[in-house]
Amino acid sequence: MKRIPVTAFILLLAIMISTDGYCQIIDSISFLMNSRLSFYSFENEAEMILHVPQNLIYNKIEVSVTSGSNELTTWKGMPGKKLLRIPFKFNLQPDDYKVIADITVSGRDSKYMASADLIILNYKPGEVKTDRLSGGLIVNKRQFFPFGFYCYSPVQPTLPEEEIVKGFNLISPYQKISPETFNERKAYMDRCAQLGMKVHYNLLSVSGGGGVSSKIDGISDEQKKELLINEVIAFRDHPALLAWYIADEPTGRDISPEVLEETYRTIREYDLWHPVTIVFMAPFLSSKLYSGALDIVMADPYPVPDMPVTFVGNITGQLSAEFAGSKPIWVVPQAFGGGEWWSREPSLQELRSMTYQAIIKGARGIQYFIRQGLNFFPKSTATWSECGRMAVEIAELTPWLLSDEETIPVRSVSQDIIVSSAVHNGQLMILAVNKTNAPQRAEYKISGMISGKARVLFENRSVSISAGYFTDQISSLGSQAYLIDIKPDKDTLKPYPGNLIKDPGFEDISSPGVPASCYARNGGDRGATYFLDSREHIEGNHSLRLVTPEENRGVRLRFFPVSVMNGRKYLISIWARSDPEQGLDGNESIKPREFEIALGESGSKKFAMESDWKKFVTIVTIPYDTDQPPRTNVILQMPSAGVAWFDMLQVIECDDIKQSINPELNYIEF
Repeated sequence: MKRIPVTAFILLLAIMISTDGYCQIIDSISFLMNSRLSFYSFENEAEMILHVPQNLIYNKIEVSVTSGSNELTTWKGMPGKKLLRIPFKFNLQPDDYKVIADITVSGRDSKYMASADLIILNYKPGEVKTDRLSGGLIVNKRQFFPFGFYCYSPVQPTLPEEEIVKGFNLISPYQKISPETFNERKAYMDRCAQLGMKVHYNLLSVSGGGGVSSKIDGISDEQKKELLINEVIAFRDHPALLAWYIADEPTGRDISPEVLEETYRTIREYDLWHPVTIVFMAPFLSSKLYSGALDIVMADPYPVPDMPVTFVGNITGQLSAEFAGSKPIWVVPQAFGGGEWWSREPSLQELRSMTYQAIIKGARGIQYFIRQGLNFFPKSTATWSECGRMAVEIAELTPWLLSDEETIPVRSVSQDIIVSSAVHNGQLMILAVNKTNAPQRAEYKISGMISGKARVLFENRSVSISAGYFTDQISSLGSQAYLIDIKPDKDTLKPYPGNLIKDPGFEDISSPGVPASCYARNGGDRGATYFLDSREHIEGNHSLRLVTPEENRGVRLRFFPVSVMNGRKYLISIWARSDPEQGLDGNESIKPREFEIALGESGSKKFAMESDWKKFVTIVTIPYDTDQPPRTNVILQMPSAGVAWFDMLQVIECDDIKQSINPELNYIEF
C-alpha cells in the first residue's frame, strides 16, 4: 500500500470536532480559489474564482465566502464548469484580506474549504491589473490587449512613433540597468508615454538574468539588488510602465524558482501596482514551478522551419489549460530567422497562423521576437507589415477576446481549422485559423438555430447562416473573423434626420483601425494617431481615438465634404470624452483637454472635455457675401496633449428642423 506523506495528509485533511464528539473531515485542497483581479482599487464589486474539481462540477454545492468575521457572500447551485464566478460587493479598506470559502457538496459527508488573498490597494493612475478570468489586463480603467515586440538598446529614437502608427501598443527593449544609461531609458519611456505606447520593462540584467546582451559583469548580488530597487523606484509611477520582466528562459539557464521568488518579493515590496512576467522555453509546463515568482506566464516557441506551426497553438493550449483562472498567458511569436538554429524567417502566412493559433488557444498578449527597423528583424518588410495588420485586427476584437459573457459554442467540421467564439454587446464573434499550408473549405456549426448573415470582418463581405451552419473559404495558413448579431440593437442614440455627415458613428471598418470618410493631416508629431477604438463608444461599436503627443502637434481630420448654402445656419454636434490621467503629463489637476471643431473657414469653436461622455454643440453660419464653395468639410483636431475619444459627429441645417438650440449648455432641446 502506497503511503501518503504526513505533510500531504495534513494539507489534505483537517479534523473538526463538534460539541457532540462527531469528527468532520474538511478537504482543503480539492477546491482552489483566487480573486478575479490581481488587486482591486477603484471598484466596489469583486469576484472570487472557485476552481471546482472535474468530478464535482455537476453536483449541487453551497458556498459561504467570509473574511474574518465578515460574510462577503453566499452561492448555491450547480457549477456546470470548472471555474465558478462568485461576485460580491465590498466596502473594505485597502489591505490584504484572507478570504475563506466553506463549501458543502450535496451527497458528500466531507466539508471542503478553499482560501485566497483579496488585495485592495489605493487607486493609482497608471496601475495595471491582471484579469485572471479573461486573461487580459485592466490599464487606465480599460481593457487592454498587449500587442507589441522586443527590440534592442539603445532604442532607435524614431522606433516608437514608427510602430505606434501601425497599431502596436507595446515595446520591450533589451537593456542593461546601469546608472550611465539611465537617461537613455527615461527618454524612450517618456516618448512612449507621449504616444500612448506601453513598456514591458526589462530588468533582466539585475533580476533573473537571460535575454539578449543583458548580462552585467563584475558586480555582486548585493549591487544588483540595489540597482533593481533603484530602477523600480525610478519607474514604478511612470505612465508608460506596463509590467516588470524579470527572467528570460530560466530553465535553460538553471535559475531556480527560489531565486526568482526572492526577486518577485523585492519588486512587490516597492511596487504592488504592476504585474511581473517571466518567459519560458521548452519544456514549457516547467513554468508551473515558477508560479510563485510571476503574475503573467510567457512562452517563446520558435518552430520555423524545422517544426510545424501548430507547435505554437499546442503549447498555448497546454499553458492556458494549466493556468486557467489564475495566470494570464502571453506568447512570443517568432519574427526572425536565417541564423543560429533557424535557417529562415517565418513567411507572413506562417506568422499569421502562429499568432492567431495562439490567440484562439488562449493567449491574451502577443510580443514578437524581435523588431529592429527598418528591415533588419524581420528582414521582410512585408512580414512586419502583416504583424501591424494583425495589431489593428486584435485591437478591433479586444472587447470580444476579453469578454466575460457566456459564449455560444462554435465548432469547425475540419480538424485543420481551429475556432473560438465570444459574445459581447449582443454580437457573437467567431475566430478561425487554418493550420495547414493549403486553402481550405471551412464549415462551421454554431450551437443553436441561428440564421442570418455573418459579417466577415476585415474583408467587407458577408456569408449566409442557415440553422447555425455556414461555410466559407480560408486561405493557406490564413485566419478569418466573423461577427453575427444575436440580439436586437439596443442603441438609443440615433442620427438626427437630415444629418449630412457620412459614417457619423465611425462604424465603417473597411480599413481596420482607421476612420473611413476623412482625410488626415499631421500637425507636427509623426507619432500622433487617430485610431478607431472598439472599447469606448457612446453608440454602435466604435469611437474615434485621437492621441496628441505634444501640445499643438496632433492630427487634423477633414471629414467627407457636406453641401452647404450661403446664409444658412448649420448645427454641429459631437460626443467626446478624455482621460486626464493618460499622457506624459497625466494629471487630473492640469488644465482640461480641449478639442476644436470647425465647418470649413466659416467658423470654429473650442471645447474643454471631461472624463465622462458629453455632447458638444455649436452653430456656424455660412456668410452671404462669400465665395464659399458648395461643399465644405467639418474639421476636427485636438490641440491639447493627451488622449480623447469622439463619437456621433453630426451636421444638420438649422432651417430644416423645428427645435430649440442651446449651445451654451451643449445640448439640443427638441
